[in-house]
Amino acid sequence: MMNHFLASVRAIVTNHEKIFRRNLMNNDVNAKWPKLPVALKKIAIDPTSDDYELMCSNYFVTGRPKLILRATTERDVIASIQYVKKIRENVSHSIPFSFRSGGHGISMASVNDGGIILDISQLNSVTVTDAEQGLVQVQAGAVWGDVAEALRPFNLIISSGDFGDTGVGGLATGGGIGLLVRRLGLTIDHIVSARLVTADGEIRVTGHQKYPDLFWGIRGGNSQLGMVTAFTFKASKLVEEKSDISLPFSVQTIESQTSNLTKFIQQWQSWITHASSKMSSNLMLTAENRNTVHINASNFWAGSINSDAKALFKSALSLSEVNKHQLETKSYAELVKAPHIPHSGQQPVFVKNILLDAMNPNIGDIISKILVSPGIIGIEMRAIDGPLNTINADETAWHDRKAKVFLAMWLQKDTEPHAKEVFGPLQDLGTGVYSSYSSDLSIEESQRIWPEETGRKLRKLITKYDPQHLFNQGHYW
Repeated sequence: MMNHFLASVRAIVTNHEKIFRRNLMNNDVNAKWPKLPVALKKIAIDPTSDDYELMCSNYFVTGRPKLILRATTERDVIASIQYVKKIRENVSHSIPFSFRSGGHGISMASVNDGGIILDISQLNSVTVTDAEQGLVQVQAGAVWGDVAEALRPFNLIISSGDFGDTGVGGLATGGGIGLLVRRLGLTIDHIVSARLVTADGEIRVTGHQKYPDLFWGIRGGNSQLGMVTAFTFKASKLVEEKSDISLPFSVQTIESQTSNLTKFIQQWQSWITHASSKMSSNLMLTAENRNTVHINASNFWAGSINSDAKALFKSALSLSEVNKHQLETKSYAELVKAPHIPHSGQQPVFVKNILLDAMNPNIGDIISKILVSPGIIGIEMRAIDGPLNTINADETAWHDRKAKVFLAMWLQKDTEPHAKEVFGPLQDLGTGVYSSYSSDLSIEESQRIWPEETGRKLRKLITKYDPQHLFNQGHYW
């Protein structure tokens, strides 16, 4: 009886909340905003909708938008952009407008308060159009784990992030540092063409020959020039002759500690720099005090374990005082499998990062001090040297093509006001910033992401294709 009573009370409260929200929408939104077109009503979600709570968040933060448009076709995307443009013109240019594909972006700009979210998660098809040439069409709402699974039967692989629920759209326009970066470089370097809806509601198919200026901008410039709805990628074929696993990856995880972080970092960088490009290495550094730093290392070998891999894995164990060690082989699709976790702002963190062309000899001491600062979760470090460095800096909107190391600081969201101060000593060493891995949405951060000629060129393109600054959420120039 008591459970039934509580359920009834909850139903009454929920109903009252829906009525309150509906009144809020009637009094505050419908009275001011242009009437929602009939074509958009079928994809509209507002605070009175049953699935609003499932759609208003991303992985890192919960938003309270007034309207969510969940596109199911490219026509929906066009109509949504045209509607937002009308709202901006007739109501206010300050109304937020966010794009969301996978909803896993660390910038957290895929949701907002009081504005509109255009969700394209239903545009998620993956089609291999030419297996021999490795050509793959991927809609921007797909997540990378599902892309990897779709490519598995063809022994094809696209350099992407390292978490399966990450959306294609955000990562493939921001850069794409992942488990294959030392072997295949950035995700943006494998884009052959893309379909882009610009601020005028037009679809532009971009590539080296068509709209080459837009093609330059969407590869590293995020979504400042429009909404990419689909990409054509040039995937790579990685085949192991003596393996029962499609696209095998050998994964070594090491839990260790050191009392001399500077020495460890020097040895680690020497080890990974001289390692085969088939090896990638990611570190997470944490500390309880200044005397001991805990290291969680994940080393990935693209292939089955052979004599070269064994030698590298063995030498990795000599870099620090090992507490725990594990070695296993699984397919790439299993490694980045998409769990499709519903988003509820469950990871309230703030992230800052830098790109390093060379390792400063004092970086270990700097990191050791940062690790014991209040609110710090850890420092992430990974080697990114290789194909990334072979592309000329002016070929894409990714500026720092000399970067060898990526370093990120993770801290608790409620300590965000201190992030810039704490990160300052590391920020001074950086030669660039990876936009997809930064929660700092300040103009100063945008200047670090797109400095000098890259920034000037990007601003010129924004003026040409989006003079009203419709697409101005997130990192923006």
